[in-house]
Amino acid sequence: MDKALSLTTILALTGRGLRAGVWSLVALVAAIAGFTFVQPVVIASFGGADALNAIMSRIPPAFQAFARTRPEFLAMTGLPGYLSLGFTHPIYIVLSGAAVIGFAARILAGEMASGAIQLPLSRSVSRPTLYLASVLGITVVIVLAAAAGPLGMLAGILYAKPGAFPVSHLWPMSIVCFALLWAIAGLSLLFSSVANRAGQVIGWALGLLLFSYFVDYFAGVWDPLRAILFLSLFEYFAPTQTLVNGVADMRNTGILLATGSIALLAGFIVFTRRDLPA
Repeated sequence: MDKALSLTTILALTGRGLRAGVWSLVALVAAIAGFTFVQPVVIASFGGADALNAIMSRIPPAFQAFARTRPEFLAMTGLPGYLSLGFTHPIYIVLSGAAVIGFAARILAGEMASGAIQLPLSRSVSRPTLYLASVLGITVVIVLAAAAGPLGMLAGILYAKPGAFPVSHLWPMSIVCFALLWAIAGLSLLFSSVANRAGQVIGWALGLLLFSYFVDYFAGVWDPLRAILFLSLFEYFAPTQTLVNGVADMRNTGILLATGSIALLAGFIVFTRRDLPA
């Protein structure tokens, strides 16, 4: 009976947390799907991968290195290589990150700042129950955000028909997206467990994303950054490999999932033991 009551409480708190930001979540998920929908449409408008190969070959080598677009590599990977660029684009990362970070910041630190967290606690809801509800809620957000990108790209491929592409490769792509967002979510929820305000969480999480992206992006053109490349979350996010081979890399995916899980456990320990702001 107690277990059933606890599960009911967790589900009720999860629904409450999701409803509070439902329209912003819907807007972000739609934006993610819309952005990836555009990728195959744009490729088709240029005449497909072959036409883009000819264009890319004319870009000066210095710009190729800075933009991380090697014509020989893109020519070898073909359409999947060009499609994968959408998943490493800053717009995709910002939209996906905003969905996860926004929920994490609001659900714990935001409610501590407003005092709303005291309401369930005053009704004999335990802190572990509150935290588990937050984890369940952010998992729903991750699933929606991770699925939106591949589904939007699938719709774009079916609409624009940019060339031959095995759409079954989008399934492992959704797994890879889930793993990346799981890592971001775990760290963000850890920040939310430590912070007293939602703004702190957003600042710390965005700083982490910016650091990861900066290191991953510039390590190819600035050798000193290669020594700390392992600290970047995007080092373990390989959409090109996934879309070309149709398989999620187990090592990289495992590292991202482990990072998120360890951060979630740390957040649980912090939240259940910390003093809540008055």
